[in-house]
Amino acid sequence: MELACTKKLLEYIGVKPEKISAEVDPLFEWTANLMVVNRRKTIVVVHAASRCSFVLHGMTVKHLKKLPEWILSGVRSVLESEYVRQEIVEQYLNDLGREVSFRANSSRKVVASCNKACERLEWCSDLLEPEKLLQQSIQLWLNDDILSGGKYIQAYEALIGQLQERYGENIQTCRALELEISLELYTPCKRRVIVPDNLNFYQFHNVLQACFGWKDCHLHQFVVEVDMEGIPTNLIQPHWEEFEEFPGVQVQSSTDVTLKDVFSSRTRIIYEYDFGDGWIHTIELCRVIEDCRETYPHCTLAVGDAPMEDCGGPEGFAHVMAVLQDKDHPEHREISEWVRSTWWQPLNVKRINCFLKDAHRKRMPIIY
Repeated sequence: MELACTKKLLEYIGVKPEKISAEVDPLFEWTANLMVVNRRKTIVVVHAASRCSFVLHGMTVKHLKKLPEWILSGVRSVLESEYVRQEIVEQYLNDLGREVSFRANSSRKVVASCNKACERLEWCSDLLEPEKLLQQSIQLWLNDDILSGGKYIQAYEALIGQLQERYGENIQTCRALELEISLELYTPCKRRVIVPDNLNFYQFHNVLQACFGWKDCHLHQFVVEVDMEGIPTNLIQPHWEEFEEFPGVQVQSSTDVTLKDVFSSRTRIIYEYDFGDGWIHTIELCRVIEDCRETYPHCTLAVGDAPMEDCGGPEGFAHVMAVLQDKDHPEHREISEWVRSTWWQPLNVKRINCFLKDAHRKRMPIIY
C-alpha cells in the first residue's frame, strides 16, 4: 500500500517519501493529512475515489512505531463498518498491499478530498474518544457525506459501488433482526423492520423515529424489564438527558448497549417517547437473519398512520383524525391548518425507507 501524505504529515512521521508510482488504481488510492484536534495530533486518512475516511486521534511517538499497522487497521475498519464480507475485506487488503509505504501527495484533487474530510471531522470533535486511537464511533457518520458533482451519492455508497465493480455484487452481509413495533393507539399502527443486530440503542432510537415520523423533540427511554407490578427495573436511556433516578432500577446508556445484547435473552421490550403525550411502542422479535444482504435498516411492513407530534396522546390523535375527516366539524379549519404546520404525512412506506437508510449512521448525537 502506498499512502499519499501531505508535506506536514511526512515531516511529522519523519519518513522520506518514496518515488511516486506512475499510476495508482483509484480503488486503492488512499491519502492522509495531519491536523490538531482537541490539542492532540490527529491523522485523517481518506479513500481518494470515494472520500470515505478514518481517523487516528491522539498520535504519539509510541503509535508512530506501528503506524503502518494502524493504517491497515483503519482501512479494514472502514470496510467492516459497511458490512463488507470478510473474504472481500481480506481480498481487498491483499490487492492493496499489506506493506505500507509513504509518498508525497501531488494531486490537488486528492488533497481537496482530504481537506473536506478534515473539515467534517471538526464538526464532531467533541465526540472523539481520548482513550482510543482509531475512532470507530464516528466512522459511519463521517462516511455518509454527500459527494459533489451533480449526482446525489454519499461517500459510503461510492465506495460500495467501486468495490462491487471489482469484486462482484454480493459483497455485503450482516446478522440482522426482524422486529415488529406496535404503537398503542385506538387504531392499528405498526411497523416491521429489519435492522443489523450490532446497532446501539441510540441508533435504534433514530430508526424508530424514522419509522413513525417523530421529530426527536422529547425525552425517550427503552424499558427492558419490569417487575411483577409492571414497574420498570431495567432501563436504557440517553446519558446526555436528565432523568429522575429511582432506587433499585438498573439504567444503561443507549450508546453502550446493542440490540444483540438485549435480544439475545429476550423477545419483547418497550420504547417510550414523549412522556407528556405518552407514546408507547411495543417491540417484539420476529426472527434472526444470519446472512442479510440488505445491511441497513428497512421497513418491510407498515400498517396505519402514525400520529403527529404534540397532538395529545392516543385520545388527542383520535380526535384530530376525526375532525380532519369531518369537513362540517367546527374545528375542521383550525385543526387542518395546525396539522399542515406540523409537516405531518400519512403513511408512505417508500418515504419511511428513504429516511431509514441513513437513520443509523450516528452512534451518538452530533451537534452541528
